[in-house]
Amino acid sequence: ELFLNPAGDAMQQTADRVTVVITGLFATAMTMVVPTRATLVLATKKSDVAAAAKVMGSMASCAAMLELFLNPVFGRLSDAYGRKPLLLVAVAVDALCRGAVALRPTSVPVAFADRAVSGAMFFCFLSPWNAALADVYGTGVTLTQKTARLMTFYGAGACIGPWLGARMGARKSFAASAAIFFAIFAWIRRMLPETLPEDRRRPFELLACSPVRFVKLFQDRMTATLAVTVGLQSCGDYLNICDINLLYLQSILGYAREQVGHFAAMVGVSQVASGQLMKTMSAAAGRKGATAIANTMYAAALLALGTSRSKEQVALAVLLMAFGHLRASTVGSYLQHHGQARGMGAAEIEAAKANLCAVLKVFMPVLYGRLFAWGTSAGRRVPGLPYLLVAALTGAAQLAFSSVDPDRASAKGG
Repeated sequence: ELFLNPAGDAMQQTADRVTVVITGLFATAMTMVVPTRATLVLATKKSDVAAAAKVMGSMASCAAMLELFLNPVFGRLSDAYGRKPLLLVAVAVDALCRGAVALRPTSVPVAFADRAVSGAMFFCFLSPWNAALADVYGTGVTLTQKTARLMTFYGAGACIGPWLGARMGARKSFAASAAIFFAIFAWIRRMLPETLPEDRRRPFELLACSPVRFVKLFQDRMTATLAVTVGLQSCGDYLNICDINLLYLQSILGYAREQVGHFAAMVGVSQVASGQLMKTMSAAAGRKGATAIANTMYAAALLALGTSRSKEQVALAVLLMAFGHLRASTVGSYLQHHGQARGMGAAEIEAAKANLCAVLKVFMPVLYGRLFAWGTSAGRRVPGLPYLLVAALTGAAQLAFSSVDPDRASAKGG
């Protein structure tokens, strides 16, 4: 068979109901602190934009380092003991981190720890989460369509979260985020069934939890090319550039905290639209064609944002983003198919993919921060350099993806 079989109708109907709530609340909790974190760091650095950029880049890099070591463990444990326990652990840690900042909102070390640990937990949550979706919906077109549907609810949460957070201020936004994470924990525990049947579980092997486990994706040309594509695409993920976004908007365009919240909410609206757009593009142009359109539009969005000097140009950039937020969803489903055909577990693939992206994230946020600092110091006026780099990397991702035919049937080792 070209694509692995999904679960039965009853499981899919339950997942349809439960996952939309988790996705929407998770996005709300994650993004609620976006407008307030940058304000805290800028205040501690006495509004020194270049210094704040370096600090926030270091925060993101520390998160990636933690993710690099934790993701393989979460992936292998998920394949051995089921998805649900690992989802609960990730959400509980997020809730505790946000609660700590709510108690000490002016402490830079606490804020730093929250950004590092909760940032890592976001992707540790995604490994068993995406594997659970593959358990339920298979690895074919249905998975792409369901992922696009969930992105609509993620976008709604990403719209509501920053809008609320900008109005709450630092302490209240982090407290509200912690409360929502505790609510997600309760919802998962009560409502989400375990998606991995006993007969598909794999023994846990600690030695297999290497931070360079992603090299297994490079055993043949197909999975290697898809992995490279995902890695290059991840350099422009919103969570990887949001810190630079905030500094850019505040220092170059003069946005206040509430205006930054409005921008983040606009991005959330574009993510809502992205789900429907990706389904439409996939139906009209096929998954490969939809990926090409999404990569092209996202690169154009970053070019527009990196050269923007007005609200109208920023709005154009956000509009273009709507076509590209889900550029990696089809590539991820292809990677699931070809990876499982070569004997890898679903969560193992997700963890390996996430670890590859984490390696890049160790270096890329620091590079973005230093590019921004260099472009805004010594009289230089090129603050958009990080966006121009991401646009180029997105173009390279499309070139890599177009070099293979992921629709061909898999053969082990082929």
